[in-house]
Amino acid sequence: MLVECVPNFSEGRDEATIERLAAAVTAVPGVALLDRHSDPDHHRTVLTFAGAPAAVSEAAFRAVAVAVEAIDMRTRSGVERGVHPRLGAADVVPFVPLRGVTLQECVALAEALAERLARELDLPVYLYGHAARRPERARLPWLRRPEYEGLADALATPERAPDVGPARPHPTAGATVVGARGLLLAFNLDLASSDLAVARRIARAVRESSGGMAGVQARGLTLPLQGRVQVTTNLTDLARSGPGKVFAEVERLAQAEGTRIAACELVGLMPRAAVREAAEVLLRLPAPLAGRVLEDRLDAAALLDPAGPLERTTALLASPAPDAPGGGTGGALALALGLAALRKAVALSRGGKGALDDAALDALEASLPTQGELLLLAREDHEAWAGLLAALQRPKEDPGRAAAVKAARRPAVAVPERLIGLAVLVGEAAARVAREGNPHLVNDAALAADLALAAGRVGRLNARANAPKAERQDHGDALARLEAAAAAAREAAT
Repeated sequence: MLVECVPNFSEGRDEATIERLAAAVTAVPGVALLDRHSDPDHHRTVLTFAGAPAAVSEAAFRAVAVAVEAIDMRTRSGVERGVHPRLGAADVVPFVPLRGVTLQECVALAEALAERLARELDLPVYLYGHAARRPERARLPWLRRPEYEGLADALATPERAPDVGPARPHPTAGATVVGARGLLLAFNLDLASSDLAVARRIARAVRESSGGMAGVQARGLTLPLQGRVQVTTNLTDLARSGPGKVFAEVERLAQAEGTRIAACELVGLMPRAAVREAAEVLLRLPAPLAGRVLEDRLDAAALLDPAGPLERTTALLASPAPDAPGGGTGGALALALGLAALRKAVALSRGGKGALDDAALDALEASLPTQGELLLLAREDHEAWAGLLAALQRPKEDPGRAAAVKAARRPAVAVPERLIGLAVLVGEAAARVAREGNPHLVNDAALAADLALAAGRVGRLNARANAPKAERQDHGDALARLEAAAAAAREAAT
């Protein structure tokens, strides 16, 4: 399970504060800070980070807490204000599903974070995107319309009362917007002009709400420190309006206004599909670019990284970092190797090369997990551990800590318990193939049984370690079956 978070903070000039925001994220186990982007004209910093859901939520909370402490919105006036519309120090915190997570699960993350921000930081919070509780609140432009300067009056009205928290601004940090959304591309196009009216006309022409391009939000802004104007866009439907199409249309409109695009700016990260779309449009390629990128082909052929996947995996397991993959991940990978050895023994036992006929081998194979299932389990073990570690690191006086730890324990116990069950399936099948399969492949089957035993043992240790003492299960029957299977396979091999 992998979630992305892309919080926007109203600070783009003070490097010390920006470093504190980034450090708050990187301090959480199981979270990778993928990108940070700061702009002095916008007076804004955007962080992009990803990881297991619980860990990402914790990192988001810690970063917002730093923003509330370090950013005083009362000082943001005149040139200090920045040109980007905003409501508070931590202006918006979206959760984005990346892998194994639904938008609805991201909605639950947003709602839980909103409650925590209100409870622990005294922030008024709006919910937006797929987490919005009213249709008009799904869109950020509507929520931001009062801006910080009009926030107090807005919060006091029924129309714009917060979804969670006090109906008044935080004394220094304003308000925060939290939500869930799909992938979005923030793409800014600077014009070789200082005429704000030109930028506004172009923005109006391309944005969807004015009858322009599908999935395009756009606004014309002045960049006072650079002496030019900008069409700032959010692209919310990349399948219909990617950066290439938007660039081409803004360029056409700029030329009609007697100017041109001087530079472009990417805020955050760009999905690979958007890179391909831009290349296809701007290079006027007649065929899709997918499959024709050199590095993609090298990745597929496993030639790009001289270390190779096995070396990278072992290096990760050897890492002393507390949030690095551990024994559970190693156990699942060991079981995947054992399954591979077993499948080889099964394949070479067909055609009467052992006591098992092909129908029996078919039935045996159908009972086994897939390699993909075991590799996913290895990843889920790491993510479950990172989530539990993040919850345990919350301050003991935090009123939400107990609930967070309880929620994080569930996958941290369930994943190793699944590993035990799958290990029994592989181990007992391996013992049978060792006894009744191709005698020349008995060592491969014995290897599979021993690796299954190792995986079951580490699964048992992790399941017990991650469960509360009162709820620990012994799993003795499963381990006895694995011990018997491994012993039978070894005896067949001697």
